[in-house]
Amino acid sequence: MADFIDKQMCTKEETEQFTSANIMEVTVATNGLQGGDSGHGSRTYFSLEDLASTDMDIRTSGRKLEIMLGGDTELQTFIEALRWAANTLEEMSNQD
Repeated sequence: MADFIDKQMCTKEETEQFTSANIMEVTVATNGLQGGDSGHGSRTYFSLEDLASTDMDIRTSGRKLEIMLGGDTELQTFIEALRWAANTLEEMSNQD
C-alpha cells in the first residue's frame, strides 16, 4: 500500500505555479511505470497548494478526496493545473 513516506521513491518531480487573481502551485512526482500494481513499486504524488487568494476547500473521508473551488479564476487555474499535471506525469512515465 502506498504511503506518503514512499514519496522518496519518486525519482522525478516538477512544480508549476498557475496565476490569475489567485495563485496555486501544483507538484507532481513519480518513479514511472514499474510493471504492475502497488507491490511492484510505482509511486505517483500530486500536491495542490494555495499560494494566494485561492478560494479552496478540501476534505477527505475514508477513500474519497473532494476539492471545492469558488470563483472563475479558480476554475481557470484549476483546469490549467490539472492539464499540466496530467501532461507532466504522462511525460515522466514515458521516460527511462
